Amino acid sequence: MKNPIPSKQDCCYVLEMLESKLIDFTYIHPWADKIINELDYAPPWLGDLATKKYRGDQTKALREYIYSEPFEAGPDEMEKFHVACLWLRYERREISWATFLEMTGDFLDGADSNWHCGIPYHYHNIYASAYFTVKSEKQTKKRFLAELNLQPWIAMAKEKFEPFKNMRMLI
Repeated sequence: MKNPIPSKQDCCYVLEMLESKLIDFTYIHPWADKIINELDYAPPWLGDLATKKYRGDQTKALREYIYSEPFEAGPDEMEKFHVACLWLRYERREISWATFLEMTGDFLDGADSNWHCGIPYHYHNIYASAYFTVKSEKQTKKRFLAELNLQPWIAMAKEKFEPFKNMRMLI
């Protein structure tokens, strides 16, 4: 039988989805429970994911696993994956276009990325100057996507999110 415990690389994506608030305990609990049910013994970090609701406890549990021995390098360009997770939150209408641009700028401002934080701020300013019209949203969205080439990252975020989306528990 294949080891059901996800790789550290996979858990880096789970951690980023948690940190971007794309997922929360309603997604993590069923995912962790499914993995635990396939094991004879569950590691403590996985038990924490299955039982704790506070995002800080869940990110701590994931970090304990990801940064434990044997040490592995994480996936490249995780900041782009994070922005794609924010995009998915925008697509499901959880956040507005203005909030997406602002959150993306704030996140990129603290990230080591070749995507400059000024880009989302620039489009936010254009959108705000047009008084947040539907027409301006459509125009700035098109230009923003062309400038950052976010589409491959959105596709990856959708792929990584899909198993969680299908298991989400209703509360």
